[in-house]
Amino acid sequence: MTELADTQKKRKLQDGPEIEIDVSAPEPQSKKALRKAKKHKAEGTDTEKPKANKTESTETESQAPEKRSDYGIWIGNLSFSVTKDDLRRFLTSNCSFADTTITRIHLPKGVEKYGRPQNKGFAYVDFSTQAALQEALGLSEHLLTGRRVLIKNAKSFEGRPEKSRDHGGNAAGSAAKPGHAPSRRIFVGNLGFDVSKEAMEEHFGQCGTLANVHMATFQDTGKCKGYAWVEFEDLAAAEAAVRGFTMVDEEDEEESDDSSSDSDSSDSATRKQTKPKKPRQRRVWVNQLMGRRMRMEFAEDPTTRYKKRFGKDSEEKRKDLSTEANDIADDSGYQPRARKIKQPIDESRYSKQTVQKLSGAIVESQGRKTTFD
Repeated sequence: MTELADTQKKRKLQDGPEIEIDVSAPEPQSKKALRKAKKHKAEGTDTEKPKANKTESTETESQAPEKRSDYGIWIGNLSFSVTKDDLRRFLTSNCSFADTTITRIHLPKGVEKYGRPQNKGFAYVDFSTQAALQEALGLSEHLLTGRRVLIKNAKSFEGRPEKSRDHGGNAAGSAAKPGHAPSRRIFVGNLGFDVSKEAMEEHFGQCGTLANVHMATFQDTGKCKGYAWVEFEDLAAAEAAVRGFTMVDEEDEEESDDSSSDSDSSDSATRKQTKPKKPRQRRVWVNQLMGRRMRMEFAEDPTTRYKKRFGKDSEEKRKDLSTEANDIADDSGYQPRARKIKQPIDESRYSKQTVQKLSGAIVESQGRKTTFD
């Protein structure tokens, strides 16, 4: 009975032609790919028109390019949403010159945010007359879209750092902190707490021979505090460490093997005088340790540091500071509170118990009990 029920449940095949599948046909695109293709087609129709406008604008600009004027200003601290029209309106409304006096406005564009164009926070504006330039400079620190703009002459470079005079000097001098002369002792900062003294010696030993490594450590755990001082025997090794890399000679093993085989073959080859080749050098970086980029600079010599803290110069500085403080106190009428100096207690004037109390000593009990009636 069960076998008959199973045969009845089975679906019967429909009589008809068999389905043919072409294996060589390309795989049909998914719905996601079709949506992307449809979206790109829609965007392509919109982007074709501005491209044509761009070509037309480039042709017109090539025909009549803007020339920079000798009278220009630089405007900084701008809001990222400021446009050229805002700048033009700001200048013409606060100045007496006409709109035609402005010959050029260059507002560099930045990265778009939320689909809106933005500027880089500064702009260049050119004028046709010197009087307009001077009048525009007077608008510095005025409000523009809620921000006080900074206006300077486009040809003025005041406030910028001067270039180092030592153009031909070594790079270590430029990397060093100003005020610290190159020395054999360097300061190393931004170290990890797990750095050990042995790791420091092994790492900086690539630059040259070390004289001393002093690492600041915590008293309870003994781990590094994040900074140390490294002293080399040679000044060149310290300069290489501050520079961040050192040059190491490379030995060509293949050339050494070939030369040994050729020397055994014939004596004539050994007689030929060959020019000594310069050894190849490769750069080894020492500015990172255990995945952290270190901050390295020249440190003061221990002798100069000791003189500053405990030498004659330090005593003179303390005297000068004390005299300045007294002068300030005399001018202002302020008198600093004098220190209390403990004076010896006259025992002949007071009793023994009073002397003990005044001196802070422990008073022995005499076994007397006071009662109140």
